[in-house]
Amino acid sequence: MSRTKERPKFIHQATTLEYLYCLGNMPKWSQVLFDENNGKSYNDFLKWILEKEYFQNDEKISIKKISELNGHTSAKISKWLREIYEDLLELNETKSSLFYTPHWIEVEPYLRNYDNYCSFRTSFPALPRIYEKFDFFFIKAKLDTHSFWVKDVHHIIEGNKTSITIFLQGGILNNYRELALSKALFEGSLTFLDVYKKFDFEIDNTLLGRTKLF
Repeated sequence: MSRTKERPKFIHQATTLEYLYCLGNMPKWSQVLFDENNGKSYNDFLKWILEKEYFQNDEKISIKKISELNGHTSAKISKWLREIYEDLLELNETKSSLFYTPHWIEVEPYLRNYDNYCSFRTSFPALPRIYEKFDFFFIKAKLDTHSFWVKDVHHIIEGNKTSITIFLQGGILNNYRELALSKALFEGSLTFLDVYKKFDFEIDNTLLGRTKLF
């Protein structure tokens, strides 16, 4: 019996410093997590590092230096920073209203970079438009990039509620490639299922008329 060989997934594994810098980029969200009083073992450390403002003004900060100042081991601090980041993502999923700004537009950005993807509910003062650039440094530890472009904006009206999902693609926009993809979908040489399942280089081979070499 033949078996289809699955392609390996390239999931980003963030470094401890990535967690530190991403959390420090949006300290108000760490404050939201601390105010939840979730009983986690990292809470005293979280309070301390919030007071230090995540050492944002110290370009030479290291986990070793934080360990020396705080008195806990580097291994424990690395574990706590990862847990704080992951718990923030979970809190955003379960209590997204904590991440909204009053009178701003509530949105759910859906972010993707290669095999890495996630969503993060928040609010914007204005809606971004298709093909605009979008920087979101906080999410780098999850997706291995902070640079995105707006691929699509989806509005849903259901009952008495409206929702807006923004699809963000990691990397640099290639307008010509997107036009070629739209043409291929229209003509039928590619399907929407292909776009969902295939790697970008496989789609590019089809768009460029290349013969599969392996």
